[in-house]
Amino acid sequence: MTTSTTDALLLFRKISSVGETIVFVVTMGVTAILLPSFSHAASCEAVVGKWAWFVGGEVTIKSDGTFTQQSGNSGTWECTDASKRAVTLKWTKGGFVNRMALSADGANLSSTDPSQSFVKATRINPETALSDILAPRQDTNSGSSSSRRPTGQPGGTVPIKPSAPLHSSQRKAPTSYESPQGFVSSDPKVEARFKQGYDLFTTKKNYAAAFPILMETAQAGHPRAQALLGRTYQEGLGQAKDYKQAAEWYGKAAAQGHRTALFSLGNLYFEGDGVPKDQVKAIQLYRQSADLGYDQAEFILGLSYEFGWGGLPRDRKQAIHWLDRAGRHKNGGAGFIATWLEKPDTPHFKDEVQLGRYIGAKIERRAAAAFGGGGSGDGGNPCSSYSGPAAAACNQGDKGAIDRYREHQETQEDKRKYGVQ
Repeated sequence: MTTSTTDALLLFRKISSVGETIVFVVTMGVTAILLPSFSHAASCEAVVGKWAWFVGGEVTIKSDGTFTQQSGNSGTWECTDASKRAVTLKWTKGGFVNRMALSADGANLSSTDPSQSFVKATRINPETALSDILAPRQDTNSGSSSSRRPTGQPGGTVPIKPSAPLHSSQRKAPTSYESPQGFVSSDPKVEARFKQGYDLFTTKKNYAAAFPILMETAQAGHPRAQALLGRTYQEGLGQAKDYKQAAEWYGKAAAQGHRTALFSLGNLYFEGDGVPKDQVKAIQLYRQSADLGYDQAEFILGLSYEFGWGGLPRDRKQAIHWLDRAGRHKNGGAGFIATWLEKPDTPHFKDEVQLGRYIGAKIERRAAAAFGGGGSGDGGNPCSSYSGPAAAACNQGDKGAIDRYREHQETQEDKRKYGVQ
């Protein structure tokens, strides 16, 4: 494994949580629009406004911590570093995650992931940018401070969570309680108690209140409670971080075949957090998780075969197999990478950073050709009339897929490559 392993793990797999999806997303800004200086609006709120996405049309980032896309997708965003105007966008459909930073002039968003240098967006309607940023947020809590600065945030005005109830069209779907693997305690009282803790943990984010209930049900042998305790200790959710405890509880859940716990335990072994560093054992745990159908394990296993991580031989055929399998399990990032590895002219690279730069350069060349070498506005871009998966298909030159999306007859292969409409 190369020295860029840590970056790779941040880009391609979950390191510290059960349930957070990290994927490879392709989006790129289209036009260059200059704005007045945003030096007086240096916080993350400067991202509020309308943005042109190369794949997926227009995205509107709102001051209440949400964003919407013309194609129908949406999500939430949060500030990760106000001083650098760094934000993270989490998409509802597909589970995509974009980590981006705003340029000094406020005109562009670009990825902070080194292997995703092509992930960009360009502001639309710069004349309304300042009014978008400074527009007051609704506040239905009469007891709250009039300050727009969230409690505990050092300086600036940083929207983290919506401060007003979401409209019905924006409201998040309730967290699904059902276990993908069908784990249910044989004791109805234990299951009911776990459900109570699960709701506190996942829906209300009240980790301190959830902890004693999860501990109680984990000690009663509930694998889902054991897995959540592992996450609690790994991330320090309501408790001090303790990797040894995280490994212990992940191990108990993994012993019962909990696929996410197997994957998370693999992450600890890969990094040597709370356990002796053993990347071979990590790969074995990833394989067990992947065999149970966990897409993140399939994803990292595919990348491990591509780059020879954890002692595996470099084997592109196996890499494509596992990435494709993850893609069919609705991991769009894995499916995207698989389509590039399937191309006979894609070289073999030392690490994921080089691969990412290669893909980015290819996409930027296609964009330059489509836009006639630059310019503003649509610049003759033949794909500007499409959005979402159809736009992605257009930018790959896949006319058949474009027609199928337009007629709502897209195939499973289309969905794997370009996403769900």
